[in-house]
Amino acid sequence: WGVRLLTPVWNNANALCGSCAQEPERGLSARGVEFVARMEELGIHTDVSHISDAGFWDVLRRAKRPVTASHSNSREPGLCPHRRNLTDDMFRAIRDTGGVVGLNLYRGFVGGASMDALVAHVEHFLHLDGEKTLCIGGDLDGCEALAAGMNGAEDVPQLYEALEERGYGKALLEDIFWNNLRRLL
Repeated sequence: WGVRLLTPVWNNANALCGSCAQEPERGLSARGVEFVARMEELGIHTDVSHISDAGFWDVLRRAKRPVTASHSNSREPGLCPHRRNLTDDMFRAIRDTGGVVGLNLYRGFVGGASMDALVAHVEHFLHLDGEKTLCIGGDLDGCEALAAGMNGAEDVPQLYEALEERGYGKALLEDIFWNNLRRLL
């Protein structure tokens, strides 16, 4: 199976690209373009969760394979307009490549501490025809506070139950919690 997913940049900009936190106006460098092309040749999906907006669109313009945001929420007003999250256009672009967007559980990227705040991101992405795009991403390492009183992976079933209580069916929940990501990997 090998490496299936790789992030060209984290919070700090590097020789490949700017990040959401540092040099956000800088897209892929020539080396970054080569790096992403080589990843695709090797069957590695590009993870854009920490990349700059300019880098995001550079990746999407060149993508020949599904693109992933392994742990990113919605940036849209009323949810969490943090630069680390995705705009609706970004979500649709990933969706249209056949990629996935993993829901981020970190409170700072949810925009609230409650389960309702977390579910709002799920419902927003589903409204964007994300039934086959949305998956569970996490951001469970290095984060001091998760949404909905979660402490780690052991609490993810609480989100499943909250969505089930809101009337979402088993087939959709299995896609979100398992099948969508599995299809990609």
